[in-house]
Amino acid sequence: LLDALNLAEQANNAKSDFLSRMSHDIRTPMNAIIGMASIAEANIHDIVRTEDCIHKIQASANFLLALINDILDMSKIESGKMTINREPFDLCALLRELEAIIDAQAREKRQQFSVLMPEHMEAEYYGDSLRLNQILMNLLSNAVKYTGAGGTIRCDVTQKPGEKESWCNK
Repeated sequence: LLDALNLAEQANNAKSDFLSRMSHDIRTPMNAIIGMASIAEANIHDIVRTEDCIHKIQASANFLLALINDILDMSKIESGKMTINREPFDLCALLRELEAIIDAQAREKRQQFSVLMPEHMEAEYYGDSLRLNQILMNLLSNAVKYTGAGGTIRCDVTQKPGEKESWCNK
């Protein structure tokens, strides 16, 4: 019975920790969606600006949906079997979507935000794009949160020399 109680407590703690982290992760894309919808509404006659807002809303909504799907799959958390995917993904596209979301937040605080990438990045990388997106979103949204107005935030993506094997198609 003590073992069962310990397992139940561990599962409950894992759920609490997970939901605590997810609630923070959910706020970022939700704020981006609300902010971009307001900007689009205020600039409804500016087709270019409205289309840009819609693209950013779609990127944020897709990320939010992935987070919600993760939350709904609590059986993985209860069993301690959260898996890390190893699937091909486009890192440049992931970074562009992230940039669109974070840039909108940074502009609200009059901050400069940029993502610097090497000119010649591989087209495809392998890993868990959702987890990578969550990590980067968390780091960058915290950078926006804790950087003062007028500050600068930069995400600098580099590949270490001689480590191409670990980054490219495997």
